[in-house]
Amino acid sequence: MYDSGFAREVYALEGGAQVRRCMQCGVCSVSCPSRLEMDYTPRRLFSLIRAGRKEEVLSASTIWVCTSCCTCGVRCPRGIDIPGVMHELQFCYLRSGFKVHYRASFQQAFWQELRERGRVGEAGVMLRYWLREGGLAGVFLKSLKMKGTGLGLLRRGRLHLFPRKIEGLKGLNKIMDKALAQGGIG
Repeated sequence: MYDSGFAREVYALEGGAQVRRCMQCGVCSVSCPSRLEMDYTPRRLFSLIRAGRKEEVLSASTIWVCTSCCTCGVRCPRGIDIPGVMHELQFCYLRSGFKVHYRASFQQAFWQELRERGRVGEAGVMLRYWLREGGLAGVFLKSLKMKGTGLGLLRRGRLHLFPRKIEGLKGLNKIMDKALAQGGIG
């Protein structure tokens, strides 16, 4: 479905105006280590934005698969901050009212863990994510599936089941609230 205002909506985002500078050379696409996991390459996604294909863009896994490695941006002849655009599209998606994408569930679990503890504990993020995706049964099944990895990480001291909260958590949340109000974080 075509949405004539979608391109303008994206261009109005902080980093969205960079989409206009894309010359469709494809360097970002061939540079991306995650491209095989994406349903659209960054070049194709920018083309869909210009065409006003809002639903296709926002329902694409591409915006969630970007690992922010910045390889695409470094190699882009126009210097476009492609990971920044992907993050902007994630926030656009979350504000749009679309059904929560399963990859967005992970991002929401990440931010919830950060807000509640001031740091990101892997166990906490995964527990929150698995609860969002499959409830208690999902947590149980995923825990069984990942037990070898988890036990190995625990043995090496690389996984903390109960990370402590940071001092100044209220201050950190005030900063995040201010950034959220300015459209800067999810």
